[in-house]
Amino acid sequence: MELFSTNEFDRDYKKSSKDDITRINKLIQQFKAGMHIGKPLHHLKNTFAIRIGNKRLVYSVDGNKLTLLFFKSREGVYDYLR
Repeated sequence: MELFSTNEFDRDYKKSSKDDITRINKLIQQFKAGMHIGKPLHHLKNTFAIRIGNKRLVYSVDGNKLTLLFFKSREGVYDYLR
């Protein structure tokens, strides 16, 4: 599985707490192992959200390519996706 990230995700990641970064890194290892986890976002095809504390990690899958889109608060994610 190829793993990519957007500039927005990179900015969100750098601003995150140490606990959140640890959780994200564990999820990235699962992604590299080929696991798809999280809640599918019905209004966006092949896009998923994973809850980490009060924030959401949103990613998309396209074949063998997984792209980390962003990591924001719940309200920020769903407002951003509208």
